[in-house]
Amino acid sequence: MLAEEGIDQPQLGGRQHYLRWETPTTARLWDDNGLDDDSTLSYADRPGFRCGTCREYSLYDLQQRRPLRLRERPLIVMECSVIAERYLGLGYSDQALALMQRYRDTCHRFGGDFTLLWHNSHLGSEADRRFYRALVGEHAADHFR
Repeated sequence: MLAEEGIDQPQLGGRQHYLRWETPTTARLWDDNGLDDDSTLSYADRPGFRCGTCREYSLYDLQQRRPLRLRERPLIVMECSVIAERYLGLGYSDQALALMQRYRDTCHRFGGDFTLLWHNSHLGSEADRRFYRALVGEHAADHFR
């Protein structure tokens, strides 16, 4: 279907809203439909290592007792978990940035991946973009010109 639209996308992945994830059904459906990876598994109300790791791993279907081709890329930080008032409520504070950087640095220290979900709704203002750049690096500035 993507090729029909002229889209060259060698890998497909995504993230299901945590309220819509159903174990093991969602992973099986994603696998059956050719998705390569998922980044759903995280905590909505705080950052952290819900999967116990920051390394990608293969999923397994316990009901059908078979490994899936689908790989999980654990979501470590979702920006609104830290920033939003309904969760940790730290806003764009030094404390919020330090917390996110600590998770990023821990992932890198152990050779894992820092999987970050940053909603595009938190890139609208200069304050949003400044905070994002401080977390992911100055090279991110090229995407906001």
